[in-house]
Amino acid sequence: MAREERLAPAGTDLPGGVVGDFDTAGLLRRLAVQCAGLVGAQAAAVLLADVHGRLHVAVASAGTGRLLDPAGPHGGRTPYADCHRSGTAETGIVLTDPRTAARWPRFTARARECGYAAVHAVPMRLRSRAVGVLVLFGTGTAPLGEQGETFARSLADLLAVTVVQQRGLEQSQAERAQLRNALTSRVVIEQAKGVLAERWGTTVDEAFEILRSYARAHRHRLPALARQVVDGTLDSGLVEEYFLNRR
Repeated sequence: MAREERLAPAGTDLPGGVVGDFDTAGLLRRLAVQCAGLVGAQAAAVLLADVHGRLHVAVASAGTGRLLDPAGPHGGRTPYADCHRSGTAETGIVLTDPRTAARWPRFTARARECGYAAVHAVPMRLRSRAVGVLVLFGTGTAPLGEQGETFARSLADLLAVTVVQQRGLEQSQAERAQLRNALTSRVVIEQAKGVLAERWGTTVDEAFEILRSYARAHRHRLPALARQVVDGTLDSGLVEEYFLNRR
């Protein structure tokens, strides 16, 4: 089967209008493995950048984990770290080349111990945004070639789109959850204000000020304290005593 035909199904895996739970790690793993097969590599990994630009292993073939620990002793001097910093692919890295050992000594030694002879690191970028790095490991030293590099870059682009889309979905879901929580808290606080105002024969504004002051003085979260007022689990005598002492 031609490489073009084998690459096409990868695009159909991308989440178009994702809803509900989505196995992003599973998709990244499938795409990475597919890329390794397309270019003749024996192992693949995906490292993603966090908001501070630090790389973290998202998925990795068995046996490559200890080569990919960005926090390890060689984490700052690796092909994938350099690839991410520069935004430029580091392909055709022959691990038996003395120049490779001089540039990335610890990484090179570890990779050779694992039986790899070549490494390729391709940046995952969406426009100018750095998302992570696709890393490929080979047991042979044959270069990827122009077509192989093209396919690796195409798969890295697919990975970047997937990650950005999923992160956008997660952020949207988190914002909706925060809004729901804020609205719920507001409703409970309004209810507590009404309960206390009626109980104390005061205005809702004054009841709110006393409740808020009591929460601060006793290091309670205001929504949680308001919930206790509404459901009757708070000893209202304590708040009332605090209220009377403030008058």
